[in-house]
Amino acid sequence: MSKSAEVAPSKMVILGLGWFGFQIFWAFHGGPLPLFLRGFTDSKLTISLVLSLAGLAGCLVPFAAGYLSDRSVTRFGRRRPYVFLGFFVVLLCLLALPHVSGFGSVILVAGSMYFALRLAETPYLALLPDITPAEQRSTASGVMNLIGSLGLIFCFGLSKLLWDANPNGLIRLLAAISFGTVFLAITLIREPTVAPLSAAPAVRPIAYLRGIAQETSALLFFAAQFFWWLGFWMVSTFATLFVVEELEVAEGDSFLVLLPFTVVSTLCVLPLGMLGDRYGRKAILSVAIVFWAMSELMVGLSQNLTQAIVTVGISAIPFAAIMGVGYAYMLDLVPSARTAEFVGFSVISTAASQIVGPLVGGVLIDTLGYRSIFPATAAFMMIGFFLLRRVPAATQEQ
Repeated sequence: MSKSAEVAPSKMVILGLGWFGFQIFWAFHGGPLPLFLRGFTDSKLTISLVLSLAGLAGCLVPFAAGYLSDRSVTRFGRRRPYVFLGFFVVLLCLLALPHVSGFGSVILVAGSMYFALRLAETPYLALLPDITPAEQRSTASGVMNLIGSLGLIFCFGLSKLLWDANPNGLIRLLAAISFGTVFLAITLIREPTVAPLSAAPAVRPIAYLRGIAQETSALLFFAAQFFWWLGFWMVSTFATLFVVEELEVAEGDSFLVLLPFTVVSTLCVLPLGMLGDRYGRKAILSVAIVFWAMSELMVGLSQNLTQAIVTVGISAIPFAAIMGVGYAYMLDLVPSARTAEFVGFSVISTAASQIVGPLVGGVLIDTLGYRSIFPATAAFMMIGFFLLRRVPAATQEQ
């Protein structure tokens, strides 16, 4: 495939269709699932331990999935078999979740679900650079995340309508729709014919790690995004619980605070992605991180549902910039022949934050209360900003 050939908008839309399904899952993780776990325990730390399994899976699976995907040869392509297998197991786990009764069973099903999701996620993300030239990647990422954001809106809106009346029916419906959209996308996407990388059995582990260490720009970026996503997971994990327990809002109404976030991010992600292609991805990211830190401080000052809706909606603007530009900028920094492998490393850095963020947030809430997590979030995001500024300019950045 020619690297300079422009990709048709229809391919971007199809890629976004699959991401719609993935984002339904992550909306379920961030909204209904904490409320579901609240039925088993009142401890925020215990809830965060279960949710942190998503981060644990993200630390263990993505590199292996990316490494194997880069080197796979099948009649269905390099990426699609992993995506199908992983998300099919996610479907089975979601369908099983309403039937579990003991907390140990919840942990087992949730853990299996997260590990399967990570198996599918990294190869799916690698499809974007597979089919998109470098100069279009922020735009393609913007389209993909715009359609993915519709998945968030869909999940939170449906949760508002169905959670109080039929939570188990909601989970089953989300499972079927998320799997269906992912399956349709990988059926419609035609992977380019690319010679797979050899397994290179002669390379020793130490030499391999030294080669990774030479990719300093990518490693700095991975460190930077660890900190800003650490802040994000501290607050997003407990968003619905914050609204229910701190602002005394009914459980069903707690999803209202998530809807403006998804609507605003949906409206902004594509324009901001296009700005990244035109004016520079690093510059857009830098401004977004500072804005994000300030907006999280505003969320922490909310005294009622209306204020929470407005401030959370504002925080969605920098979030959209990160989603629309961050992935494309990371692709500028990594070796083009080992895309999925380094996508795996990138997922690991964000997944590690998904472990640490909920745990730190749970401890802070149990000891100091909900409002303590917001200044801590802003501080971590600013650490990410300063690390980002140290990343050398990417040669592929537009």
